[in-house]
Amino acid sequence: MTVPPGRYDKRTTAAVAVMLTSPERAFTTELALTENISERGARVLTRKVWWANESVVIKSLEGDLQSEARVVYRQRVRENVFAIGLELLGPKGNWRGKSG
Repeated sequence: MTVPPGRYDKRTTAAVAVMLTSPERAFTTELALTENISERGARVLTRKVWWANESVVIKSLEGDLQSEARVVYRQRVRENVFAIGLELLGPKGNWRGKSG
């Protein structure tokens, strides 16, 4: 897998359960799965519409990772399913397992 321009770290294919929450839109929360992850980003499959440059809070349900994030892109995968690319802004914790 090649690393697209602007990407600084390698992604690992991984299906991790996450919760996405919008700090800007009341009551907008979604449980979703990642397709791939890295220390500073993730590609997440979602059913809700998340817009490019929108702020999101992501929490791993399999570990203790939590981070504010920015939606970098949205791609339609199939009817009612989208893939969004997230840039993590100040992540803390691990995708899987607990820190410390």
